[in-house]
Amino acid sequence: MTVSFFLGGCVSRNTDSFSYRLIARPISQLLEWFADIFQGNYGYALIFLVIIIRFLLLPLTFKQQEAAIIGTEKRKYYQSYLSQFQTKIQEAQSSEEKMLYTQQQQAFMKENGISLFGNMGCLPLLIQLPILSGMYMAIYTNQSIQEYTFYGLPLGERSIVLTVVFVLLSVLQMKMSLVTMPEEARKQQSSSMLFMPLMMGLFSYSTAAGISLYLVTTTVIGVIQQFFINKFIRPRLVEQVDKEMKDKPIQFEKFFNAATPSTSKKPKEVNPKKATKNRNAGKQSHS
Repeated sequence: MTVSFFLGGCVSRNTDSFSYRLIARPISQLLEWFADIFQGNYGYALIFLVIIIRFLLLPLTFKQQEAAIIGTEKRKYYQSYLSQFQTKIQEAQSSEEKMLYTQQQQAFMKENGISLFGNMGCLPLLIQLPILSGMYMAIYTNQSIQEYTFYGLPLGERSIVLTVVFVLLSVLQMKMSLVTMPEEARKQQSSSMLFMPLMMGLFSYSTAAGISLYLVTTTVIGVIQQFFINKFIRPRLVEQVDKEMKDKPIQFEKFFNAATPSTSKKPKEVNPKKATKNRNAGKQSHS
């Protein structure tokens, strides 16, 4: 998420550039159109544009969140089995044995539909990257937006008020999203609970209040979406996964047992004396 904000801050403000003509100019024209609808209020125009963008991304966002929740809940069932594979891989005495366990682990994951990446899609974020960049260019190149004051906040200047609101909302959204993560992942992410919002706050304060208003609005919508997911969607998906795990037992033994060293054929030990004796006996029979 932080990467998207810093990408937005690195975009050129050149109105002759291809990126401006492709992205920023249409966004600027939309803002002008919405401002006319709201009687020249560019603040409401910005908020309305963000609502439209997030609404269009809503199906994709929910689909990604559902896949992430299902993957996380399934991993809770499979984690102990995967740990056994990892232990065997680490204790392997040879590269062949390690490869054997790795192959069986991959087969086990494929059979049970386990994703290495946890079904964590990032397409909604990638779609918003050019929108944020275009919004940045549109606000900094549109003189009307630069000079407009929204409830005492000049949209063309920095705003500490919007920055503080944005940071607090970001912390709230991160806390709400951690609910869907396993305990171990939650502990690992706790350190970023302070670092990420601070970095995002620095970006927000370094840009115009119009960008901060965009970030505040999209974060408010994100908080509402996360509340809806945690309250209604996640319980249903957890129940669905629990039922699926009961109806379809995990296939583990056939993969784990197939990877044991005892199944691999070892070369027979040859007694040198016995081999020499057999060769001599063969020579005598020919003579």
